[in-house]
Amino acid sequence: MYTGREQTQAKHFILKRYLQVLAFKVLTFQDITFVDGFSGPWETKTDDFRDSSFMIAISVLQDAQKKIFEARGVRRRIRCFFSESDAQAHAVLREAVAPFDKPDAFFEIRTYGGQFEDAVAEIQEFIGGSFPLIFIDPTGWTGYPFDKIKILFDHPRCEVLINFMFDFINRFVSSDDPNTVDSLNPILGGPGWRDRLDVALPRGLAVERLFRDTLRNVGNFRYVVSTKIDKATADRPHFFLAYGTKSADGLKAFRDIEYNASREHARNRANAQERQRELKSRTSDLFAGHQAGVQEETIDEIVDTQKANADRELLSILLARGKMPFSEVVGLLLEPHILRETNVKDICVALANAGKIENTWGGGRRKPQADSAIILKPNV
Repeated sequence: MYTGREQTQAKHFILKRYLQVLAFKVLTFQDITFVDGFSGPWETKTDDFRDSSFMIAISVLQDAQKKIFEARGVRRRIRCFFSESDAQAHAVLREAVAPFDKPDAFFEIRTYGGQFEDAVAEIQEFIGGSFPLIFIDPTGWTGYPFDKIKILFDHPRCEVLINFMFDFINRFVSSDDPNTVDSLNPILGGPGWRDRLDVALPRGLAVERLFRDTLRNVGNFRYVVSTKIDKATADRPHFFLAYGTKSADGLKAFRDIEYNASREHARNRANAQERQRELKSRTSDLFAGHQAGVQEETIDEIVDTQKANADRELLSILLARGKMPFSEVVGLLLEPHILRETNVKDICVALANAGKIENTWGGGRRKPQADSAIILKPNV
């Protein structure tokens, strides 16, 4: 289903797993609205569109609604808003989702044929007082100007996933063409964005960083992180999936899913590279499975490097502040570093064993909990 589309598979893995976590948590206390700004369908390989973002969302949300009702007797209202500008694709989309539009069963679907940015007022009305997850997956970098869509982020509880098309954007960021430069203004904080780039980073990565900083400010998000998805058969980024949340719990859940997605994408990349090699050489590799394992180990090596960096950063923070609750430490380290909460617990245990911070959570196999105090030892 995803052969030749391994990057899309990784994106859909993250979308599906995160939407599952979000739905099962939010639907216990609040209605939820999923907004897909660039729905398609595009390049789907199945007749029932189960490899499309809109059908993944419908399936996950239906399942969550059913299971929560069975377990708690509570049926929250779910809304899905699917926007698509291409008239032909929108017609296919509208027909595909129509059977699932059942307002009487608290499952409502609306489609919009037009530009996503022009649907903002209708989307805002559709969301109402529910919890919105905004999914933006464009083919380029236009069609979602922050100054026009930022009202969608105003909800006290709101989350966003945006596909930052790195490979495509990276081809043009050094262009001196005024129209190209201006076309990036809407997602990079307006004119003069080049003057705001981090000169310590390569140009493409600096633009991606500025994009996240702009998203954070525009949406008043507490945390904004991104997951790098490499090309299947080349060692360079294809896109970054940016995630914005106003909740530490959201950040922790996303980092967990990111780790699993990265390992799966590593396996899929190894398999794609082996298929490419076999096509060129017309021979099979008995060690292809081993190569997939090596790719997964590389992800864990990256985590180890990130842990070492976070270890030093935590000591630096504690040197200035003395102590803080573990719950705050998690947020401070998970945003800049590709780590999970379990990694931060291991960092604290290792620092305590090294005599650099106090062990306030007890002996044995115990690890810090949310209210554990993380305290720097004197003379460290």
